[in-house]
Amino acid sequence: MSTSLYLSARDLNKVYGDRRVLDSVSLTASPGQRLGLVGENGVGKSTLLKLLAGLAEPDAGEILRPADCGFLAQELPYALNLSVGEVVESALAEIRDADRRLGELSTRLDDPAALAEYGEVLEWAQAHDIWDADRRAALVIEGLGLAGVGYDRMLGSLSGGQRSRLGLAALLIRQPQALLLDEPTNHLDDEAMAFLESRLTRLPGVVVVASHDRVFLDAVCTSIVDLDPARGGITSYGGAYTDYLDAKRAERARWEQQYETEQDELKHLKHSVAVTARGVAHNRAPRDNDKMGYNYPRTALTSHYGVCDLVGPSSGRAS
Repeated sequence: MSTSLYLSARDLNKVYGDRRVLDSVSLTASPGQRLGLVGENGVGKSTLLKLLAGLAEPDAGEILRPADCGFLAQELPYALNLSVGEVVESALAEIRDADRRLGELSTRLDDPAALAEYGEVLEWAQAHDIWDADRRAALVIEGLGLAGVGYDRMLGSLSGGQRSRLGLAALLIRQPQALLLDEPTNHLDDEAMAFLESRLTRLPGVVVVASHDRVFLDAVCTSIVDLDPARGGITSYGGAYTDYLDAKRAERARWEQQYETEQDELKHLKHSVAVTARGVAHNRAPRDNDKMGYNYPRTALTSHYGVCDLVGPSSGRAS
C-alpha cells in the first residue's frame, strides 16, 4: 500500500504568542483507522486538526498526508451567495473530472503513458467510488436531514445548523482519503448522528475526529488520542472510547496504589531518620566521625523523594 495514503505527524510544536499549544505531538493513522481526539477545551484539538489538514503550519515537526484531504471547520468554506446545488456539484467536481478522464484515456491504452495514467486515475476512482457518487450524494443529503432544502436555496438563507450539515455532507460526498472533523455532531439530531456514525465506519480512508460526544466516539473510533498536557504529552489508546475509559480507570488505580506504597515507604524512612537522629545527636553537635553516618539518610531521601526537611543542614545539627 502506498505510504501516501497514510496520515502521520512527528514532533509537532505550535506556539501562539507566549502559549505553547502543542508540544512534540506525534501520531500515525493508516487507511481504515479512525482516531478520536479528546481532551479539555484549549488543549489543541482544533489546532492539531488544522495542522494535519495543511491549513496551518507547525513551528516545528513534520506531517505526511494524503494528497486528497478534507477538513470540516466550524465555519462553512463556501460563499453565502452560492446555492445548495452548487455546493453539491462542487463536492462532485473531482469525481466528474476523473470519470471524464477515464473515458478519454480508454481510447488510447496502446500508448504506454496513457496506460500508466489510466491506471492511476482508475485507482483514485475506485478509492472514491465514483460510479456510485450521485446515489451517495442523494443518500447523504437525506441522511443529514437536508432533503427538504431545495437545491436552489442560497446558503445565506439557511440556518447555521443547515449550513454546518451541508458542509459535512459535501465532505461525505467527496469521500477524501483523509477526513478531519472538528465537532461534527454539532447541529445533528439522533437520526442524522446515527447516519454519520454509519458512514464514517464504512469509509476506506483515514478519519480523525475531535469531539466531546462520548457515544459518538465509542461508535466510530478505533483508537483514542488523549491530548491532556497534564499527562506529560500525547497518549494513544487502542480501541473505542469505552476501552479508553477502562484504560484510564486502570491507570488511575495503578497510580493510587503506587502513591500509597511510596507514602508508606516515606513514612517508614521518616521514622528511621528520627530514630537515628535521637540516637546520634543527644542535643550535642556531632563529632567529625559522625558526619558520614549523620548525612547518609538525608542524601538517600533527597535523591529518592526530593525531601530536604527531614534532617538538618549538612553541618550535622538536628533540625
